[in-house]
Amino acid sequence: MKYIKGLYISLVLMMLVILVNTTIFDDEYSGITMFICLGIFIMGTAFFINTKQSKN
Repeated sequence: MKYIKGLYISLVLMMLVILVNTTIFDDEYSGITMFICLGIFIMGTAFFINTKQSKN
């Protein structure tokens, strides 16, 4: 159950970064936003893999 919460938190963080970029910065930093979202996705994936391996 922990990994589901971790994945959900990473999804919320990605959506928050995109929301801030589109509303506050008026899509000026879309490249940086995509880079940050990629980093959050990789961290979420690493968290998921780590949790799955520790269960076995």
